[in-house]
Amino acid sequence: MRSFLRDFLPLAVAGGLVAVAVIAPVRAADKVAALRPAAAQTINIGYVSGVAYYTPQEDGYHVVATLSVAGGAPIRVAATLQPEQAVSFSVPGAAETAPSVVQIARRGDALTVSNPPTRLVLN
Repeated sequence: MRSFLRDFLPLAVAGGLVAVAVIAPVRAADKVAALRPAAAQTINIGYVSGVAYYTPQEDGYHVVATLSVAGGAPIRVAATLQPEQAVSFSVPGAAETAPSVVQIARRGDALTVSNPPTRLVLN
């Protein structure tokens, strides 16, 4: 029994590490977070970062995102979302690559933020 644990345990640990290394990048691509009213959510779009939040109002959910590039002057973008509407922000990728996109979507009374995996692309 002792030799079985001594021989099997390192293989099990190595197999677990390989599984995490394979699964983690796939899960990172599906990064979707629920947004709560008046609670800021961090946004990372390539080399652009910032925060977003929303407040429920009578005419819809008022979404505000403040974004900047590496500490530069921030810009603020505001949108009012009705049920089943979305707003997205994107940063172009390098030549021959897809842009990085963050989408804030309202599904009924819930808002979600989809964040792409963090990657640095300098054009």
